[in-house]
Order: sequence, then structure tokens, then C-alpha cells
Amino acid sequence: MSAIDVVYEGETGSWVVARAAQRGAETFVEYTDDHLARNVDLAPVRHPAHNRARRFAGRELEHLPGLLADAFPDSWGRLVLRRDMRQHGVEQPTPLQMLTWLGRRTMGALTFRPLEGPESPDTTLVDLDRVQDEMLRHLAGKDSQDARADALTRAAGSGAGGARPKIAAAYTSDGKLVADNGVVPAGSTPWLVKFHSIDDSEYLSTIEATYLQMAAAAGITTCEHQLLSGSSGTRYLAVRRFDRIAVPGGQPHRVHMATAAGLLEAYPEYSQHLGYDDVIRLTRHVTGDVRDVEELVRRAVFNVVAHNRDDHARNIAYLWTPSSGWRLAPAYDLTHSMGPRPGHVGAGPGEHYLDVAGKGKDITRQDLAGLTKAAGLKLVVVEEMIDSALAAVAEWLRLSVSNGVDSEIAEQVAKRLPALAG
Repeated sequence: MSAIDVVYEGETGSWVVARAAQRGAETFVEYTDDHLARNVDLAPVRHPAHNRARRFAGRELEHLPGLLADAFPDSWGRLVLRRDMRQHGVEQPTPLQMLTWLGRRTMGALTFRPLEGPESPDTTLVDLDRVQDEMLRHLAGKDSQDARADALTRAAGSGAGGARPKIAAAYTSDGKLVADNGVVPAGSTPWLVKFHSIDDSEYLSTIEATYLQMAAAAGITTCEHQLLSGSSGTRYLAVRRFDRIAVPGGQPHRVHMATAAGLLEAYPEYSQHLGYDDVIRLTRHVTGDVRDVEELVRRAVFNVVAHNRDDHARNIAYLWTPSSGWRLAPAYDLTHSMGPRPGHVGAGPGEHYLDVAGKGKDITRQDLAGLTKAAGLKLVVVEEMIDSALAAVAEWLRLSVSNGVDSEIAEQVAKRLPALAG
């Protein structure tokens, strides 16, 4: 049972946070003296600093404690990461081996030692259409064709979450888009670029870009985004990373990030159910800032009104820095989504991952107004949020068509909006 180092790398320096080891589905994490002396809580809910050592009994081998799970790739990243490791002779890696293979190619500020993954070229320019082709090759079970493709593949196998193919990238100071394999040219600004799966609509990126616009119009703090065009004319969504701070003339600073799923150690794939009340209370506990609570309620309202049912707890994140403490991260992964379907025969349309008033669908204005209790907000504040979301979503047809969404598809989505019952 070999141990690995969990390392914090941020704007004020780096230190070893903990040592971690795994035996079967059990993970052992013990904070170091150095970390404890800093009075820093990087996992304040399930593993606060006053509990030095912890044994976590996972449901499955890859079910890690939240501190580590938020650096671990989701389904797409795991697919790419396993294939990269297999090509280098590692056939059945453990989760901790996968983390050390990632090393510094993780989301957030936690990195892992000893570094086991191969070195990648310092600068690999991103050809959007070529990356898309590589993504489809991987989804079809085929390996990369050359070293340059391998570098792009490793950028795709970062700790970025979600099932959708994506790569970590960065804009250099002279405007070139390069793959981010843990080190980028000095002065670069980190971004994530999303690509399409085999069965995805070609308008997936433009739909998500439209949702980001509507969310911003509804008063939600969103990531800066761009729609990029490949030489084929295919459009790809790029979002600026909120877990990195660009530094003129230097490497970007890393920012510690934890998702609501990681903080609560409650994951949809393990049938661990949460409601919006739960994440509202979590936000009050972690950040203690009423502005973050209001922002989260605003997102809950928007997700319901805009029919974004892919609203699981991994799609809510928090950031920690030594200077600012904990705060809610900008909204991300906002799009039209039917949501997960119930598991019984004859099940109808999908539902929200996070319920409102115990309901995953057929949510009413009155149900949304009931979020005031958990949030400690006045009814008039939530009513204003609902009206703002309704006004923003009313612009769907105009915005989506102007972004290049096919008019027939835009009309199909419009039939489900606004998604308030009653």
C-alpha cells in the first residue's frame, strides 16, 4: 500500500497537504504537520483540519474522499487517462496511480507526487478540428496517431469534469491557442475548450453559449466564454478557467477548487441524492456570504425556468485562496438538458438532479419561492429572481438563432421554455 503526496500549489507558494494511501476501496488520508500549522481547511465539511487522519470507505474502488475526488477526472477524462497509461504499460491503474499520472495536470490547486506521467512538449498548438477528430477516435476505442496527438490527448485527460470531451488549453500572450499539460508559455491565460461526442448535435456549443448569455442576463455570474470556429466551420465552446489566475510574464497561479459533490461527498452516480436546499445550506456554511447564497438561489431558479436539468452537485463549485477564503465559483455547464430518467420501465422525461421542494419536475413558481426558507431571503428577492429568469429565457429564440443554432432546433427547445409548471 504505497502512499502519495497531496500538494497545494497556489499564489502564495506550495506545501504538502497530506499523505494518501489506498487499500481496496478504503482510502487513508493524513494531514501533515506543515499543513496543520497553517490553519487552512481545504475540505471543511467532511475532513476539517482538526481531524488529522481519516479512513474513507468508498463504495467502489474509484470512490475517493472529496479532497481527492475533485481532482479526479470524470468519465471522459478517465477514458483518456486510462488509455494514455495503457500505452505506457500501466494496464490496471489504481485511482491514486491515476492521480500521480496526472501530477500537475489537475483542476484546482492540488497536485500529486511522485510524478509518474510522461513529459509532454512545452507548446503544442491546438488545431480545433484535429482535436475533435482525436476525441472521436478515443470514443471509438482507437489510440492517438503521433506524439503531437498524444500531447493533445493528455490535455484532454486532465482533471476537467463532465462526460463531454474537452481539453485544457491556454491563450499565449501573442494570441495562440496551445494545449495545457501543466506548464504553459509565460503570460498565458488558461481556458477549457469543449468538443462533441459521437451522438452530439452540431449545435451543442452554440446552445450552451446561448444559455451562458441568458444566465448572465438573469444576473448570474458566469465564466467568460467564446465560440471558436474550426477550419471545417464547426463551432466549439471555450470558457475561461476560474481555477487559474493569469500572471503577466509568468505561470498562472492555481486556485483551490471544491465542488458541492466533493465537499458533501454525495455523488449522483452512487445514488446519493441532494436537493437545492442542501447546497444552499452548504453555501451558507462554507462561504458565510449572503451574496453567494443569493447567487446560488438565482442559479436554482434559472436552471428550473431554462430547463437545465443537468444540475448535479458537481456543477456547483467553490474556490479558496489565502487572501479571500472560500467563495462561490462562477456558474458553468449551463445548457438545455432533459436530465436523468427514472430507472423504472415506462419512465417519462428526465428530472432535475437537485430537487426543489422534493420535486425533480413539474416545479412551480410557488416551489421556487419556497427556497427562501433555506436561504434566509425575503420572498420579494426570490420573486425578482424568477421574473429576471423568465425575462432572460424569453430571449432564447433571438439569441440562439443569432448564435447560429438551427431555427428548427431552436423552436423545439422554445416549446419547453419557460419550464415552470402551473
